[in-house]
Amino acid sequence: MTFQEEMEQSVKDLRDNQVVQGQILNRVELNLERVTERLGRLDGIVEQNGLAIGRLADGMLQLQSATKGTVKTVEGLATTVGGLSETMGKLTENVGGLSVIVQGLSETVDRFIRGMEGNGNHR
Repeated sequence: MTFQEEMEQSVKDLRDNQVVQGQILNRVELNLERVTERLGRLDGIVEQNGLAIGRLADGMLQLQSATKGTVKTVEGLATTVGGLSETMGKLTENVGGLSVIVQGLSETVDRFIRGMEGNGNHR
């Protein structure tokens, strides 16, 4: 092969290489566009997830606050039930006392009636 033929072959090979490099570069650019598009979508998804996490955190705080309120309510109810229990105990004592009084009154009325009957008064 002559120098001229070698040069022509080299130029042809160089053009072929440039065509291949252009095709490769085109594919790289297309892939880069796809990756950029996907990154854009991922940015949107990350933003949505960030907002959802923020709402979830707000909901958790509200739930925690509601739970604290429920605990306070239950504690208040426990105190109320304790007070009612004490009151019921006192009422039971009073009923017991009233029972003794009624029993005594009943016995007194019976004696009175028997006394009246003994004096000639009948029912």
